[in-house]
Amino acid sequence: MPPAWRLPGIAPARPRREPPRRTKVSTIEVDAPLTTIYNEWTAQRLGVTHRTASGDSVGLLAEAAGMSLGAVLAVLAGVRRAKAFHPDGVVYEAALEIVGAPAAPRGAELLSKPGDHRAVARFSRAVGVPRPIPDLLGLSIRLPDVYGAGRHQDFLLVTSADYPLLHHIFLPAVDVQQRPYTSSLPYRAASDLFLVGALPHPDSPRPPGRDEFDRLQAAASTGRLSFRFAVASMNGRFRPVGRLRVGRRLGRELDALRFNPWNTGGGMRPAGWLNGARDRAYRLSQATWRRTRRGGATLQDAADRQVERPSRPTTTAP
Repeated sequence: MPPAWRLPGIAPARPRREPPRRTKVSTIEVDAPLTTIYNEWTAQRLGVTHRTASGDSVGLLAEAAGMSLGAVLAVLAGVRRAKAFHPDGVVYEAALEIVGAPAAPRGAELLSKPGDHRAVARFSRAVGVPRPIPDLLGLSIRLPDVYGAGRHQDFLLVTSADYPLLHHIFLPAVDVQQRPYTSSLPYRAASDLFLVGALPHPDSPRPPGRDEFDRLQAAASTGRLSFRFAVASMNGRFRPVGRLRVGRRLGRELDALRFNPWNTGGGMRPAGWLNGARDRAYRLSQATWRRTRRGGATLQDAADRQVERPSRPTTTAP
């Protein structure tokens, strides 16, 4: 007679096996070369994911971070009635010469093919602390209509250092030619992940002056002020791919230009959720000062039209 707990003709149930628990670990292969491990580790720290069929993943994290950061920048822009950071700057006409250097990422059409491009360069103090306290200095570059009518390329760079890891952080400076400039966050073109930078050219004049903008004006007026335009891998130093020549100072109305690293193209785009958040934050901040500054909309639109004209923009007296 079968036991009371067992029905005739029915086999006892087998103990249920729990699936093995999986512990999340780093996606870096430990047997990879050291340079690859460093590259992947740095990319993960910056929020850069592996490329998928639809591009870099930004998703909800970028949305949340962008809205949070954008809210802070919007408040600051509203209080200043100007740009939240880099509120005051000076704008110069410029030219970017790309030489087709071997260091250029092959997937970035703009950086890999030789050519001369009309440019506008804005130099600024990021925080606006009183002089003579050193400030983070910015160099924003626009190549108007470089991909076609209304399709610009912007590069937003800040003073830093030309060393691995260090070129992901910002460092203050007292002169526009004191330190290298870095994009800090990476771009991707095909399989290449890289930073964009500008290095003061050793042959550029360095005249005296009251402050960094005064010295900048004096150097630019010689016609010999230039920077080495460069790229760096995530674990390397900057390598030149061209030369940025700075010309005459332009009118103050161009200080209202709205730069954004997502003004890009030619196979090159900002990588990672941090850059995705940056796009949302910039747009919210710029929209705020457009509404809070008297005549802000007129200033922004006039600056855009001025740069897009094929004729030379207005200049200011030295």
